[in-house]
Amino acid sequence: MKKAFTLIELIFVIVIIGLLAAVAVPKFLNLKQNAEANNVVKTTVDAAQQAVEAAVNYADLENNNTFTLQDIIKLKGKGWSYNNVADGQYQYQGTNDKGVVAEINFSRTNREVNYSIDCSQFGDTKTQTKCQNVLGTSSVSERLTF
Repeated sequence: MKKAFTLIELIFVIVIIGLLAAVAVPKFLNLKQNAEANNVVKTTVDAAQQAVEAAVNYADLENNNTFTLQDIIKLKGKGWSYNNVADGQYQYQGTNDKGVVAEINFSRTNREVNYSIDCSQFGDTKTQTKCQNVLGTSSVSERLTF
């Protein structure tokens, strides 16, 4: 006599798998928004701080007064673009975004790096909420001097 699963046992296993999937799938769907928001905030703040440190090296230690933002930091990746205005500017705009989410502006003559992050410019509300949770507010703007 062959041993096999009964129809009731198979249905029971399928129901359990369905329940597990119903609980797990929403958590995995939110991972993308959470990762994007964390990535934009961390990259913007870290890049602005690195720009200040590198600018000090260029301006004060090497006595170089012709560098731009792109000379001292390089941001590559989906959504990031460099604008060759004044001494340089990086902007982050995702594929479905309404506008510029993050921006880093560099001024060699004023010896400052300005960055801003606006969570409301993300295209979907889940990413906006995740961004606000990371920042603790809907937008932030800061000036760092060197």
